[in-house]
Amino acid sequence: MTEENTKSSSRGRSLSISSRISNGIANFFNRLGFVVASNPWRTILLSWMIVAFCSLGFLNFYTERDPMKLWIPKNSKFLKDTKWLVTSFEEGFRAELVLLTAPNVLDREVLLKLADISDDVSKINPKLKNGTNLSWNDMCFKVPYIAEYTKNQERRKRQINLPDDDEGPDFNFDNDFFNSLDETGKVPNKPTRKFNPSVDLSPSIYCPLINAIPLGCYQHNLLELWKFDREKIANLTKEEILRAVNTASVSPVTGHWTDFSDLLGDVERNSTGHIVSARGLMSRWFIYMNFSAFDPQQQGNYAGTGEWATEEALIWEEAFIETLDKLDKNLTSEDFAVYYMTEKSFGDISGATMFQDMDKLIVGMVIVFIYMQSVLSKFSWIELRLMLGSIGLLSVAMAYVSGCGICSALGVPYGPVHTSLPFLLLGLGVDDMFVMMACWRKVQNAQESKGLPLPVRLGLMLRHAGASITVTSLTDIVAFLVGSSTVLPSLQSFCIYASVGILMTYLYAVTFFVAIFALDERRITARRNAIFPCIVHTEDKETLWFNQRLMQRSIKAIYSKFILTKPGKIVVLMTVIGLTGLSAESLMRLEQKFDPMWFVPSETHLGKFIPQRNKLFPTMGYEGGVFVGKVNYSAEYSTLAAMSEIVKNQSDILFQVNSWVEPFHDFVSTYYEKDLFTDSVSDYAWRMYLSKFLFSHEGGRYQANFRFEKKLECGQPAPAIRVSGMDYRFKKFFHRDQYVPAMHRINKIASEANLTTGDHFSTSWAKMYGNWITDEIIDAEVLRNISLALVCVMICTAMLIVNLQICFWIFICVLLTLINVCGFMQRWGLTIDLVSCIGLQLAVGLCVDYAAHIGHSFLTVTGSRNQRTLNTLLHIGEAVMYGGGSTLLALSLLATSKAYIFKSFFKIFLLVILFGLFHGIVFLPVILSILGPAPYLQHQRPVVSNGHCVEEEMNSMISTKDPPPQEPPPDEAAQLKG
Repeated sequence: MTEENTKSSSRGRSLSISSRISNGIANFFNRLGFVVASNPWRTILLSWMIVAFCSLGFLNFYTERDPMKLWIPKNSKFLKDTKWLVTSFEEGFRAELVLLTAPNVLDREVLLKLADISDDVSKINPKLKNGTNLSWNDMCFKVPYIAEYTKNQERRKRQINLPDDDEGPDFNFDNDFFNSLDETGKVPNKPTRKFNPSVDLSPSIYCPLINAIPLGCYQHNLLELWKFDREKIANLTKEEILRAVNTASVSPVTGHWTDFSDLLGDVERNSTGHIVSARGLMSRWFIYMNFSAFDPQQQGNYAGTGEWATEEALIWEEAFIETLDKLDKNLTSEDFAVYYMTEKSFGDISGATMFQDMDKLIVGMVIVFIYMQSVLSKFSWIELRLMLGSIGLLSVAMAYVSGCGICSALGVPYGPVHTSLPFLLLGLGVDDMFVMMACWRKVQNAQESKGLPLPVRLGLMLRHAGASITVTSLTDIVAFLVGSSTVLPSLQSFCIYASVGILMTYLYAVTFFVAIFALDERRITARRNAIFPCIVHTEDKETLWFNQRLMQRSIKAIYSKFILTKPGKIVVLMTVIGLTGLSAESLMRLEQKFDPMWFVPSETHLGKFIPQRNKLFPTMGYEGGVFVGKVNYSAEYSTLAAMSEIVKNQSDILFQVNSWVEPFHDFVSTYYEKDLFTDSVSDYAWRMYLSKFLFSHEGGRYQANFRFEKKLECGQPAPAIRVSGMDYRFKKFFHRDQYVPAMHRINKIASEANLTTGDHFSTSWAKMYGNWITDEIIDAEVLRNISLALVCVMICTAMLIVNLQICFWIFICVLLTLINVCGFMQRWGLTIDLVSCIGLQLAVGLCVDYAAHIGHSFLTVTGSRNQRTLNTLLHIGEAVMYGGGSTLLALSLLATSKAYIFKSFFKIFLLVILFGLFHGIVFLPVILSILGPAPYLQHQRPVVSNGHCVEEEMNSMISTKDPPPQEPPPDEAAQLKG
């Protein structure tokens, strides 16, 4: 046997195998269509029973609101660290911020305005559902008010036996008492060191005083310098204001060390470095948080962007926003402005923004319904497909309900990004309906099929359409199943819901929709009115308005006279090369970037606050900390000190590092003459020193850095430490290349601390790590998901289409579409983030559909390559265009949305549809007309009608055999036979 004969034989066997598989699939759908059309009411009833059964899964339905479970990988170290910190600390606080701006905020009038705000905040008193009021004093985070002792100075002097000659109005307990007494309670003549009551006084004297210190609400407010005394503030001179700002280091209200310059933004200093003016003044109110009382499923928002907070905290913050909103609206000065935010602001605004344009999507569905009528109907009183179009949309709704029910039964949570799922299913479902209608018209146009019973004709329709929609549906399902392997929980859940929803859309399309199609055709055969079925029309009263087959004629003219000509093919191929080169260049510049503020409209109070804060406090980065678990602190002190020193040396990424380690060392060295690095100190002595330190004036502020196994008591050794921390602020970062390495550097310092006792646990944590971790992995996730989806989709396409050449060109079309979409995303200002990740995952499924329909249909028609290409486009190209148009129409109104997620989805879907259609119905037809493979080998098949076979002669007439070469198709109807 010659080599040529061997190749020919091999190619023949390959065609035979592919044809057997293709005809097997076609025969299956032929029989399915016949059975469904013969029993439409049974099929409809069974479909509704399936929907009802799937709906039982809603008994297990729940919406995930916890941001930690939505946006953070399940095995993330950050997630584990967060749970550990919440469990270890148990309580904390939330900050509410107000920013005043003026040409100079260190002005008496501005301070008086701040006093008005402070008074109004202190009067906030919202009600809970049970009628209980929440005052500021009930909600605030409380700290010891050491300065309160100045009000009871005489009583304290008598208690500690102060000499008479030291009494007088100028005595200040906070400074003079801590600096002037010896261990006997007398003023020393020549002190050898600074006196410290925590060390030098007997615990029996000192501890009752400490334990009696009252607790007060914690604020960070410039008005503390004048104890919120409005009368005193009203009489301040500019010099007095500047003197207080430049010299104060202790709050007269709390008695704690406070850096008031941190509250000033855009500061101007003189030649000596003293503050002379500022354009921004920040104030902070802190409310108490009990982490154990928080349930994210109850208090979180549906967008999954809420903060961890109790119901009481959220209610009080809402009242805070309302109070500041009224103040802002009542401002009359153009030079003075108030900006504000709460911890709940981002969650509320981003959540509302995410759902605020749902009405536009509903209007989009109405537009799609009208569009469907223009495609499915012939615009006559009889063939107006109102019922078919309505039930078609109902089948999509049934698929959505069934899919959600199944996923809920499996325990898969529903998330915020799932709101786009109905419109994905709508686009895919309508596309399937258009394909079926195109195949139905093909069967109807074949003269030989006109005498066949309706179930036989519907079987033939599904024979042509079933394989095509199976290919596209299966590839979509596989694309999303692959996407469900992502580490991002919200995207994983969405992909599972999408894959199950697409499966149910497909099943209802080939059963429920076909059954409705059969009933609608019975109505048409009986010539009953589409709106009022009781009215039967005569032929001369049928027309509603004239309908021209404009799309068919346009396709035939454009393709036969331009695109499928030699010059047209050259233009198309050069266009593809040019677009690919342009997109590839842009793709190389596509950034991975995400800013949570993209979810916040600029007209909201948070959208106004953040730009002003960034402008006036340009170095204000995010807070973080290094935390250590249950270790032997006395034995590990040198290791902790070394870690603290390394953290302080990271001045290029950190500032305001606040560590207890060095102050504690200085405290012990000063008052006990012990060097904790070199001297041997027992664990008991070390814990006693720590207790003295934490109850001292200079060490008291570090109590918040510790949590103990038992309550810390004055005069007793510190209990075993459960967790300790040192806090810091990151500098302002603008790009992932800045904050991701900074996060890893601090994490590495913590993880390499070389702790040898206890649980060996140390970690770095910051609230923003959640966003940074997602940013770090999102581009890798996008690349991995798309690559796996492409591979799996092509495998499924090869299994169903069974032609490697067609599968290869479909793969090329999808790949080029994705390159174009990503390239033009960069030119349109989009970046790689979680939203675009979801959009691109959807893109893989959508752009496969366009090329797969064309490729599969090309294998089912005969003739020359150009003739087969044109017949394919006349048969299925119209449906593909209509399908893309329906998806675009459903999302068209999102172009006017202000929500970032909807704007991004619109841009990505628009690019996917435009480039997907271009490659599917322009580039692929040109390639097939040049290099297209041979069609499937067609076999005769029995057509079932009432349990008997139709004659082989009739069967052969409606088969897709090649026509005799000497008798080419004389007209469009013959071309459509295929």
